[in-house]
Amino acid sequence: MRVTRRFWLTLTAIGSLIVGGGLLDAPLLVVGAVGLAGWLLAMQFAFVRGVSRLKDELTVSQSLDRSRIRTDAETNYTLEASVNAAGDHLPLSIEAQIPLAARMEAGPTPDVDLGASMQSSSVTLPLTWETVGNYTVPGATVTVSDGTGLFTQSFTTGPGPEITVESPSVGPIHVGQSGKRLLRGVGEHDARGRTGGLSAEEIRKYVPGDALKYVDWKATARLDEAHVRNYEAESNRSVVLVLDHRQTLGDGAPGETKLEHLKAVAAAFQQRAEATRDPLGYVTIDDAGVTESRVPVARAEVYRSCQHRISDLDTETETPPTATTTATHTGTMTGMVNPAANTQSPIEATLLAYRSAAGSKRHPPDQPLYNGLQAAPQEVRSADLLVICTDDSNPNELRNTVGLARRNATEVVVFITPSVAFDTDLLTDLDTAYERYRAFDQFRRELNEIDSVTAYEVGSPDQISAILSGSPANTDQRGSV
Repeated sequence: MRVTRRFWLTLTAIGSLIVGGGLLDAPLLVVGAVGLAGWLLAMQFAFVRGVSRLKDELTVSQSLDRSRIRTDAETNYTLEASVNAAGDHLPLSIEAQIPLAARMEAGPTPDVDLGASMQSSSVTLPLTWETVGNYTVPGATVTVSDGTGLFTQSFTTGPGPEITVESPSVGPIHVGQSGKRLLRGVGEHDARGRTGGLSAEEIRKYVPGDALKYVDWKATARLDEAHVRNYEAESNRSVVLVLDHRQTLGDGAPGETKLEHLKAVAAAFQQRAEATRDPLGYVTIDDAGVTESRVPVARAEVYRSCQHRISDLDTETETPPTATTTATHTGTMTGMVNPAANTQSPIEATLLAYRSAAGSKRHPPDQPLYNGLQAAPQEVRSADLLVICTDDSNPNELRNTVGLARRNATEVVVFITPSVAFDTDLLTDLDTAYERYRAFDQFRRELNEIDSVTAYEVGSPDQISAILSGSPANTDQRGSV
């Protein structure tokens, strides 16, 4: 407990009354001083009791709308306080302790005031995180005062939420077919600065600076060259993103994993849906099954929810895996080749895995991607555009999933990260890497030949180029398969 300047003035007045009463032989002044001192002690006792009771009745909550974010991105921080008291309580103020790694934007101050008769209050403000790392928002500082302004007391609440701040997204991304890069600047901001509800007006060739969200995938695949659409009016095409974030998607260098590449692609579709005000939905799937699902609707909160979900995705299992879930990765085809019993060469094993995918019609329980889409609401499966972001770890499952999507959705676009492009050790044997890539590309072509399905490869341009350099005729055919 701390005393204020008013307390010391009151104490000085008491002393003056006592001295004056003695000098002037005025007992009434002394009696007044004693009465004032008694009142001061009573107020102090009441304040101590009030603070003790308030600690039991006060609830302080701190929250962030995201638990994972990239540098220079924004989160909303909320500080809430409530007092569960039948009547009035001591007035108090609560001040948030913002970490040094976060920068407050212009807006409300990070504190909450509760007057004697107020039961609850809250404040929300944006924070921009500037430094990579793991952070915990410190406990808020609560300052209690009495009604007369004689005493104050401060105490700190428990720690607030945690947040992980990551480095900026991956660099240039290869999005193409058969080694040919069809797009550049994936995930970058649109140089034209287009916003608002839009619908297709005309197709033109892609130029550097165009955002991925304006790419016309059908025209790109048909013309073998990237094309975009210009927009003029509002459209109404439902879009659903199916995002695979199983353990195999964690392959690759830190910050440049399969998942990070696919998140950049998915983010572009989210931005396009928001810009065109198209209904947007999503399904996220890990090794245990569906982790989150939203039916497509055209609402601001869904666009934000999808944006945050994409950013927060990692390859840690969010729900306990079932006994039938396969969560291992052999480096070639999970669930398709048994490494312990395999006596084939790596190339033969890879080719066998893709051939097995072509011949199998079973849908066993260890296919979370297929089962997750199958269990999704009809509004999800029957979207006008269904976008699948995954890898090639289980070709059989992916083929089944694409078939299911095609039977329900109007158009299906598949983005696949080839495992060979994220296996840095294998690049020391470029011949093997090239043969694995050829097997992958043959599988991708088969998916691409399905009616209303377009399949693309996603990876690092440098890795794809390195793999293609292992071609027997790389001097003449580099950049194609």
